[in-house]
Amino acid sequence: MAEIRTGDGDGGSRAVRSDICARLDEIRGVVPAERRPELEEILEALRGSGEPAGPQAALHRLLRRCGVAAGLRAFTRGAGIGGLPAAVEGHPVVEAYVCPGDRCDRRAPARNQPVPETCRLYGEPMRRRRLS
Repeated sequence: MAEIRTGDGDGGSRAVRSDICARLDEIRGVVPAERRPELEEILEALRGSGEPAGPQAALHRLLRRCGVAAGLRAFTRGAGIGGLPAAVEGHPVVEAYVCPGDRCDRRAPARNQPVPETCRLYGEPMRRRRLS
């Protein structure tokens, strides 16, 4: 079975966690009820402080068994996840809601959003941060 490549170092893992968080409702929607305990076990492992590669690979395999041919890749940036670009010098000030524990790089626009989104993976309110 092919390895799930998430990028170099922690940055790739953060990006994958971000994608999972942003699209967790969709992921849950494709996992049938009888496989939900397995999904929750994988998510719990992903929430932990250990190396995320194992749980990410397990989630990929679970999604494949649930009929998602591309597995986890169907829910990652290459599959249409957008979000905010990384802050770049010279761009206007941008504020966004970011991961409450700085565990992933998910960003949700804060403009005209007085109430933060909720991190779907950890169930905590996202925190507002100035990006540039």
